[in-house]
Amino acid sequence: RLPSTDPRSGRLLPVGCTGWLIQDCAGCFLTAGHCTGNIQVIQFNVPLSSGGGTPQSPPPSDQYAIDSASIQEQSGGTFIGNDWAYFGCFANSTTGLAPYDAQGSVAFDLVNPPSVGSPAQTIRITGCGSTSSPVSPTWYLVQKTHTGPYFDLSGDVIQYTVDTTGGNSGSPVILEGSNNAIGIHTSAGCNSVGGNQGCASTNADLPVALANPLGICAGPCGGGG
Repeated sequence: RLPSTDPRSGRLLPVGCTGWLIQDCAGCFLTAGHCTGNIQVIQFNVPLSSGGGTPQSPPPSDQYAIDSASIQEQSGGTFIGNDWAYFGCFANSTTGLAPYDAQGSVAFDLVNPPSVGSPAQTIRITGCGSTSSPVSPTWYLVQKTHTGPYFDLSGDVIQYTVDTTGGNSGSPVILEGSNNAIGIHTSAGCNSVGGNQGCASTNADLPVALANPLGICAGPCGGGG
């Protein structure tokens, strides 16, 4: 993985996951369902961590309080294809801007996963994963990105050989070279199934939540698409 600066992906704290902007009416977010037990803020433009690996926060103008009333989620435990969350944030108290506006009015398009082809399509995972030696501790829980082949779609589970670690949970599963995300990264699996795994956008309950937003996500349009 290499450091990256995708304006659509942010760091969720204090849980330490990744959330990303989607093209919906209000400019809201997706992440993994198992991340929502303790999310309070999403941070963008995250700086490098300290030399000892302590995460550093961006200025207040790049931090947004999460509206707990907006959270809809499903976390199916061992059922990987059942692990998603949809949520929104309040406008920044310093700038008055919503995340979508402050981040350049860019967001991912959520689309259905394509069939697995030969040769395999390339997947990109961009998120705030953890690190360990020999990787620099300054990269700990800051945004990084990596690509690899998309090799399986089974029900609502997508699999791909892309490097991820803890903190990448919730990251977008991106079709390389496009603005399209086909699901949410949720699980490491390289040691057992040959690839890392995510919840596909085809999960039947996810579009129901997107069509019935709550809290800030149900407010007037003007955020995403």
